[in-house]
Amino acid sequence: MDVIERIQKIIEHEKLSVSSFARKMGVGDQTIRGIVVQKRNKPGFDLIVKMLQTFDWVSAEWLLLGQGSMEKDENDVENVEYKRSLEELISYLKEKDEKIEKLIEEKTEFRVLYEMSKKEL
Repeated sequence: MDVIERIQKIIEHEKLSVSSFARKMGVGDQTIRGIVVQKRNKPGFDLIVKMLQTFDWVSAEWLLLGQGSMEKDENDVENVEYKRSLEELISYLKEKDEKIEKLIEEKTEFRVLYEMSKKEL
């Protein structure tokens, strides 16, 4: 089984059409059609990476080499979920840090205004 057939298996597994598969990955319909239907092109590195990012349950070893199972084992899936949760937490903390910085700036501005108004009285 070559890489094109493995991509077809992913499409079948996801129960998608070629165009919906392309749309889900954010690539042009003709790009996927040229690979899977017309078989005139081979997928490039960037497309393979997008595929693995979009369908994170797919084993990279299987997609690239045809070795092992199509689906990652449970430990790999748990690691992906853990990484996703960690990224969400980091994003949340960055957002909170930005809010804190903004509040500190506002407090400083109010303090300056307060001190200025105190001097005027």
